[in-house]
Amino acid sequence: MTSEEVQSYLRRRTGIAASTAGRPLLKRVLKSKWTWLTTAMVILAGVCLWRLLVSVMASTQDTDGNTIPGLNADALWLSASRALPTLLFWIVCFILVDRYKPQRFRVWFLTVMWGGCVAVTLAYFLNTWVSVRMAVVDETSGTLSTRVAVFSAPFVEEAMKASVVFLFAIVDRNRFTSRVSGAVIGGLVGAGFAFTENIIYYARVVVYGSYTSGTGDVMAALDYMVLFRGVLTCFGHPLFTLMTGVGVAFAVTTRSKTVRVLAPVTGYLFAAFLHMFFNWWMSILSDTQVISVVLVVAWPIVFAVALRVIMSSIAQRRTIQARLTDYVAMGWLPATYPEAFSRFRTRVWTIIMSLWHGNVIRSWKLQVRATQLALLREAITRGTVDQGGLYAEHELIDDMAHLSQRGGLVSGRGLRPYWPWNSPRWRRRASLTARWGRTQKVSDVVGSPLKYSASDPRWGPPSA
Repeated sequence: MTSEEVQSYLRRRTGIAASTAGRPLLKRVLKSKWTWLTTAMVILAGVCLWRLLVSVMASTQDTDGNTIPGLNADALWLSASRALPTLLFWIVCFILVDRYKPQRFRVWFLTVMWGGCVAVTLAYFLNTWVSVRMAVVDETSGTLSTRVAVFSAPFVEEAMKASVVFLFAIVDRNRFTSRVSGAVIGGLVGAGFAFTENIIYYARVVVYGSYTSGTGDVMAALDYMVLFRGVLTCFGHPLFTLMTGVGVAFAVTTRSKTVRVLAPVTGYLFAAFLHMFFNWWMSILSDTQVISVVLVVAWPIVFAVALRVIMSSIAQRRTIQARLTDYVAMGWLPATYPEAFSRFRTRVWTIIMSLWHGNVIRSWKLQVRATQLALLREAITRGTVDQGGLYAEHELIDDMAHLSQRGGLVSGRGLRPYWPWNSPRWRRRASLTARWGRTQKVSDVVGSPLKYSASDPRWGPPSA
């Protein structure tokens, strides 16, 4: 094998993508595994969403022969508008937590799409299938829905949501650089799942109130459901799947084979049992009791988990600073890089100042490359990445040098924005205009003190 083939093998074994430098854009796109994975997931999501809509919009009959109307388009659109704020809230929260090593927009989109289209559709039909099997064993009225919600739905739904977390870990395990990465991917899947599920629940309230007499104010019932599911208990699905994501992140970022096997299983089981306990007390308690338990027990747990995730994000800042300092000690990076790329406020201010003092795109890429380099060094130090990561180190450092030379701003500290007429270019032009006249250029001024003599054609090269 050639050295290039050896390098490719070492990088592939470590999970680091091969270099794409010098390849045409079309070839990079066609050879990228993410291109085909995204295409397949989008097609699957479209099919699942269509199948789910056909099922929930179809009318059915109960055991007494009464027709149960299906959901209609107006109810679904109204419900979607009520469920959207909850989804946006969780998306903003998880993206803010994922601020140091943000996932690509494609990963955020695919995780939300999988939870909202694929996972919820598969769970819907599997739960229906299980409920039919349970009804054959025990048709006691009033107990079937509780049994399905407690003993079937948690394991089915968490498995469907966790599937994309495991898929990303298999396809590109370096996406899970820390527990924060696992929490963000798992939480976004849960948020997408809850969004579609809330739409169905809200639409059922609207349709039932519209077709059933004596139900009272339909919009008041809808507002109560939105308050209950979209506000008070909105933490459910994101919190449960977050546990699975953290378990997968633990497995990917450790050298222990035992932890690599047990951590994902433990995360999934913990998520399923939390979901089971949640559905159980939601089924046996009254609404007033549920609200009390949510405020006294559930939300403090949610705040504790959120605090732990935030602390992990802060620890990620210290990791970036420490690992970039290693390169400074080796003489590979300037001494200003660790401080500039590890402080979030400095990074944000640098991007803002690059609008005036640099190139925004290259400044953003420079920050991404610096973070990738620091986390790659952390993986090498931890022992989860071997020699294959050394090639990526050199590429990232060369790329950072190229970006900084092409307008990428390293740090915006001490810089301030200015009006266009106060820019250095405008100040030079104003100075020249004041000196040579408002309507003339320096090159056109006759009698300018800047004198350039023409070369004497008789001069030749020095003789030997």
